Amino acid sequence: MRIPPAALRLLRPLAQAAAERGLPLFAVGGPVRDWILGRGVFDYDLCCDGDAAPLACLCAERIHGTAEAFGQFGTWRVVSKTLRFDLAMCRSENYPEPSALPEVMPAGIEQDLFRRDFTINAMALRLAPDGTTELIDPYGGLNDLRAKVLRTLHPASFRDDPTRVFRAARYLCRFGLKPAPGLVEAARRALDEGHAAKLSRHRLAQELMRILHEKDCAAPLEKTRAWGYLSLLHPGLRPPPPALTGAAERLAAMLAALGKAEGLKLLAALPVEHALSAQIKETLDLAAGGASPRSAVSPLARRVLATLFPKLPPAALKPVLINGRDLQARGLRPGKDFGDILDAAAMLQWKGRLKSRAQALNWLEKTLRNR
Repeated sequence: MRIPPAALRLLRPLAQAAAERGLPLFAVGGPVRDWILGRGVFDYDLCCDGDAAPLACLCAERIHGTAEAFGQFGTWRVVSKTLRFDLAMCRSENYPEPSALPEVMPAGIEQDLFRRDFTINAMALRLAPDGTTELIDPYGGLNDLRAKVLRTLHPASFRDDPTRVFRAARYLCRFGLKPAPGLVEAARRALDEGHAAKLSRHRLAQELMRILHEKDCAAPLEKTRAWGYLSLLHPGLRPPPPALTGAAERLAAMLAALGKAEGLKLLAALPVEHALSAQIKETLDLAAGGASPRSAVSPLARRVLATLFPKLPPAALKPVLINGRDLQARGLRPGKDFGDILDAAAMLQWKGRLKSRAQALNWLEKTLRNR
């Protein structure tokens, strides 16, 4: 197989630097799969038989990115505006118990490939300085890719790491694959035997967000729901409306569909960063409240609510058309009545009965006269 010219321009200097250090360098997993499928690659996984730090620094220089070490065994991540490289030492993994994070140790490329999730992700390309490549495919990934079959590398794969079930749903739908015999049964067995229930909320949330980033998230979500895995987060979770395309918007819509109490409870259990959490809470409050907001809503909340409530009047998501200054100008002082009037105006605006500021001020005058 041939690497696209743009990718080869990025990889040849790294292969040259690795060769000068006597280190075999490999592209592994996703990039190899996607090159075979003729898909664009912006996320590169590279492995070498030694210290990846010098290669990471060179990579950062060439793509004008930043390099950061993380995890064990000299793993580095290099990120630019459009590209990401993960560079690591070849290693093997051992799971001390089901669903636990693995213990890792240095190993050769074939053992490194065996630790991966599916045969289609267990292929590598040995990269040479002259641009030539050698496909390393000890587990039949190329044949499975051509046959459009998704297959784990060994029967205990889902027991060792049940998050692979979420990835199976993504790959089946993204690439139009069919499950190998026994794959779905193995996924359900890992759930029935209690292994999947040991997954942390953090790991479950990561897999959920990866599905929500898919172009079409409904199909993989439906598979995980049918297999029982979506219920690990909440039994009421369902795919979001198809009109929403951003992962954050989709998450907000799914939580809003649970109702405010259940949505907030699940949100609190997810490792969602603070700014996004605040916008989702705002969305849940408005979806449950049936009243226009007191202040401008975030773009996320606006998009989600407009999708969940397509018949909302145009002014429903605008700030309440009257405010505390209007009430004070008419002799009211802050207190219970003050809040009750603003709440009433917000509910009428949400329902479309107050459409303009002039109409809202007329309503206010009538309300005060009838007090």
